[in-house]
Order: sequence, then C-alpha cells, then structure tokens
Amino acid sequence: MYDRQSAIQQRPHLQGRDGEGAKRASPRVLIADDDPAIRLLMEETLSAAGFEVSGAESGVDAIELCNRMQPDLVLLDINMPAMDGITACARIREATTLDVPIIMVTSVDDAVSIQSAFEAGATDFILKPINWPLFQRRLETVLHEWDTAREVNANKQRVRLLEKVVPEQVMLVARNGDIIEDLKNRGEPADLPRHQTLDDLYGPETASRFKQRISGVLKTGRHNDLEFAVDGLTGARNLSAQFLAEGRERVIVVVQDAGSNDATQSKIFDLAFIDAATGLPNQNLFDRWAKEKLANARLKSNPLSIMTLGFDNPALLEQWDAPFIQEVGDQLNQAVARVPGAARIEFGESAAHVARIDPSRFMLIFDKTFDADELHATCEHLAQGIADKLSDDSKSMTCSTHFGIASFPADGQDLQSLTLASDTAMHEALATGRLYCRHSKAGQDPAPDFEDYGEELRRAIEKDELELFFQPRHSMSDGSITCVEALLRWQHPMRGFVDLVEVLHLAKASGLIVKLGSWVLTRACEAACSWDGTAPPRVAVNLSQQEFARHDLSDLVNEVLQRTELDPTRLELELTEAALLRSRDEHSELQALKALGIGLVLDNFGTGHTSLAQLRHYPIDALKIDNSFVQNLPGNDKDAAVCEMIVTMARLLGMKAVAEGVETEAQLGFLRDLGCDEYQGYHACKPLPSDAIGEYLAAPHNTARK
Repeated sequence: MYDRQSAIQQRPHLQGRDGEGAKRASPRVLIADDDPAIRLLMEETLSAAGFEVSGAESGVDAIELCNRMQPDLVLLDINMPAMDGITACARIREATTLDVPIIMVTSVDDAVSIQSAFEAGATDFILKPINWPLFQRRLETVLHEWDTAREVNANKQRVRLLEKVVPEQVMLVARNGDIIEDLKNRGEPADLPRHQTLDDLYGPETASRFKQRISGVLKTGRHNDLEFAVDGLTGARNLSAQFLAEGRERVIVVVQDAGSNDATQSKIFDLAFIDAATGLPNQNLFDRWAKEKLANARLKSNPLSIMTLGFDNPALLEQWDAPFIQEVGDQLNQAVARVPGAARIEFGESAAHVARIDPSRFMLIFDKTFDADELHATCEHLAQGIADKLSDDSKSMTCSTHFGIASFPADGQDLQSLTLASDTAMHEALATGRLYCRHSKAGQDPAPDFEDYGEELRRAIEKDELELFFQPRHSMSDGSITCVEALLRWQHPMRGFVDLVEVLHLAKASGLIVKLGSWVLTRACEAACSWDGTAPPRVAVNLSQQEFARHDLSDLVNEVLQRTELDPTRLELELTEAALLRSRDEHSELQALKALGIGLVLDNFGTGHTSLAQLRHYPIDALKIDNSFVQNLPGNDKDAAVCEMIVTMARLLGMKAVAEGVETEAQLGFLRDLGCDEYQGYHACKPLPSDAIGEYLAAPHNTARK
C-alpha cells in the first residue's frame, strides 16, 4: 500500500518547472482518459486557466508520460482499456520517483473502488459528471493542499532544530525503553551505542522513572517532564528530561541541564505544538486535545462535534504576511469563544478555542451537537467574524469561508473518522458554494441544513402547496416556441423562497424525491393540456437519478399520461448524464419511453462523462448545452470551442442541439451561427407562473423572436 506520509517525509518540497518551490506559475497536468471528448473538455478548461496540459489515452501511456514530463498533478480515469486507472496509479507510485497528487476521475462511486484507489496511492477523486465551473478550483485546491505537506514535513524535522537549543541529548525512545536513535548526533558518529537502553544509560532506577513518563505521554498525548540526578566527574549533576510523543509507540526525549532557563523549555514545546504564524495550537496539539475530548465524551455518553473551516481561495493566504495571519487567527478565536459549547484548550499560560491544521484549514471542537437553525447561525457568526477582519484589508471579495461539521457518535467513533467526515463535508460546501455542509453516511449528499423541514415538504406535496413555473424554449430558425420546461418552486411560509438545490437535497434525504417527481410530472402534464392553440408546444420535465433508476419508470409515466390525457408526443423528459450512466437498465427504460412517443433530452451536456461511443447507442433526441459554457460567449474562446464541439456532435448523431441560459443578443447570434437548433433563457423569457404561461403562449410575440 502506498504510504503518502513516508513519501512526504522523503522529499524536501515539490519542484516546479524551473526548480522553484511550491508556487508554480503554470502547473503541469497529465490527463489520462480513453474518452477523447472528456479529455478535450479537460484540456480546454485547464489550458484556459493557465495550466500546461498533456493527454494520454491509457494507463500505460500515462506511466510513460509521467517519467518524461514530470507533471505536478495527474488525473486518471478509473475505467480505461489495457490498464485501468487504479493499476496505473499503483504503478506510478511504485515505478517512478514522481511524488505528486493523483486524482481519480470516475463515475463509479462505490466504496470498494474508492478504497482501492486510495490504497493504490490516489490523493483524491472527482466524481462524474464533472462540475466544470468548479473543476479548475478543485485542482488548485488539491495542489495547494499537497504543497502544504511541506509544512508537515517541516514539522517532522523539528526535532533537528532542538539540537540548537539543548546541550545534552535528544533521543528517539521506544515504549519499552530501547533507544532507537540518537537524534542530536544524527549524521555524525553516535555517542550512544546501537541498541542501548535507558537502563544502560541511566541505571534501572532512573530508567524506571523514564518509562513511567513515556507510558503516560503515549497514553494521554500530553507533554511531560522529569528532573533527575546523575553522577559526573565533578559530582552529581541535576538534569531535566522533556518527553514528546512521536506516534503511538515512540517518544522524543530531550535531556538538558536542569539549570537551563524556562525559555528553552518553552521553545521546545512551541516547536512541537504551536503554529508559528498564529500562535494557535497546531495539528499535533489538536490531535491530543481532540482525543482527550473524544475519550471523555465516550465515557460520559456526551455529544461532541468537530468542525473544519476552509477557504475557497487558499492560494491567497500565501500572500498574507505573518502579522496579518495572526490577526485573522485572533479574530477567529474570539468569534469561536462567543459560541455556546465551544471547547477550550489550555497550553502553558495560553488558551484557545481553535487550532490551525495547515495554512488554509482550521478545526474546532464543540461539546454539543447542533440543530439546523443553530448550525446556520453559528456558521454565519464565524464567517462574519472573519469577514470583519478581511474587509479591513479589502480581501473579503476574494476569499470566503466554508464549514464542514461531523458529530460524535453519529458520524464516527474515533478521531480519524470524525476529522475525515468534517473535512469531506467542508470540501462539499466549498464545491457547491454553500456556507456549510453536514456530513452524511454512505457517500450520500450532505444532509440539508434544514432537515427539520422534511415533514413540511411532505405536507406541501400532499396538500399541493408547491408551484410550477414554466420557461419557453425557442427555435433558432423562426423564433417559435417549441417546448416549455417545468421548473419547481417552493415558497416556505417561514423561510420564504427555498432554493431548488436545497429542495432536491431535502427530498433525497427525506426519501421524497420520487414522490416529488411524480407531483411535478402530473402538474406539468395537466398544465400542458390547458394550453390552447392548433399546435401547442411540448412540456419538458426533469427526471432525477432516483426516478430514472426505477424499473417501472415507463409504466409510471404512461399512467400519468393516461390520467391527464396528454398526448405522449407532447412530453419531453430531461435526464442528466449521471442518471444515464448510473442506472443499470438505462437502455431498456429509454427504449420503453421512446416507444410511448416521449422525447428524451440529455440535460447539462458537457458537464459529465457520456462518451461518443455510448451516446450513439442511446435514443436521445437532443443535447442541451450547459449554461456554464454559454454565459461567457462569445468572448471566451474555450467555451466557444466546447459549444461548437457539442453542436457538431449532435448534428453527426442526428440530434438537436439546445442552448440554455441565453441572456444576450450576442450569445444568441453566436449560437445561431454555430448551427444550434433551439435556445432557452432570459433573453427570450424568464420563468413564468402557470397562470401567466398560457397568456404568453397565446400572444403574437411567441413567434417574433429571431
């Protein structure tokens, strides 16, 4: 199994293209994916962001390129011919000297595959369909976090700094008293004979006192000391020993003259446990503190929460000087202190409520769990506490905070599980642009921050309190309305308008997603039947992944069509690439729906992993270009190239190309020149409530837009 920590310790730092350190002007990225369309999208996206990109079609090619180009980051698709991504990852770790982050890009999200990838040496994984607007930022974050491993490596070397502040001995000692290494004279002829024990060095009585301290340090993780006397040439000498845990079975023992001043001892402690920039506890001290808190919570059956705070622009932190970073840390510490239940750690004559784990990550402990409203208020309070400081230097617009939270015992029984859970939730919040996320089990979507509203959503569905809005889709050739997409809205009596993404998260977590989808489909079909005209447009309804995975989907849709008496040819179903790729019976269900006469549209196309080879086997009628590629047209050459590729792909496969999110005349004209068939967006019409869409469809202007 790949040992990342060992690899980190063996390298001084990551090297850039010209031998510079971690701050690379143009990071080199190797992409290995057998799908040329996905590879092209990645290359275009990253090249536009200033990355140097090289591509490989297989794992074998990736290994060869790694040796030749020495990339700063590697992206590997799991499913590739000849050699899969997991095998390629393991070979890169074993057969090359390359030590850089390797990210697995996969549509397979089962725990076994993910665990296999990590065991092979993967650093992280990105799940398909890819969120393209956040893709570049995700890679920048991984690179930044990998580079901060240099700081971890520096922590491991702090023992060497101790040589400069102690006059006697620095030893690495095992639990049983064996002296493993003479750290003070590392690299020089050792004063201590190999395999010598504390008994040999100081005698049985003093060695026994040493072993008691060692046992206590390994058990509690606390720094400890001991004063003792030894016989010297000029008589008895009083010495002092400092004990610092190094892992679970070893202790660093620093021996010095008992007359050494307190400043020396304080420096020893600071080197091991204090973050130099902020004066806050570092990861070593946080781990010991958190283990104590967790053990106490377990003993007394008390609740406990661990929170991770991260930044969406960690590279900016590297530009801040030490005094400013210390002020930010102080501001955060003060904000946390005002939160009821915030745990407090004391060290020396100081105390803190927060630890700085690495340059872009802080961790907090609370002696409680949070309900939805309290968690929301706490995260807003902490974010504002930092924003108040950042705004002093006009940095608040370029760096925002995101939180992840995990609770004991629901999200983990040990510190490693809980910190991983809170870190994962924080990264989910960062990736989705949310202020915070809770951790959830089994790799499911993070639990919504308003889970208490689950029952209210159920009642809203049953009492018909939700609402559909409708947005028309227009023909590029004559401006006529070809279809109208149904869009869900929920106006909560207390919270007001609830964002659709939150509604879907809540529906999934509450087991209501299928029931919600059935309500939307029924009301959309009923609305379409009410539209007058000799050739009323089709109505489009979005399908969730859970709905599409049902084996009886076609039967359920047919039942709704019969009940509402809507002509099947007037219904379109929009599904995502994720739903298409993760359903076991997608072919049979798609064919059954097509047999009914229903139109099928692949929504948000370009953000997922549908290959050309797969796409030609699906009975899809249209590809809908994701609005993330449309919003920067026509000025962005890379987005323009992606749109042109999708339009060309649709034409070659006999499908229509539909652009969504069209807001300007310039975007419309550009897409029309590309050969796009239809468009949708605010440039033509914003989403309208059900009572207004009928009037809009009947108005003369519904064929006037060119």
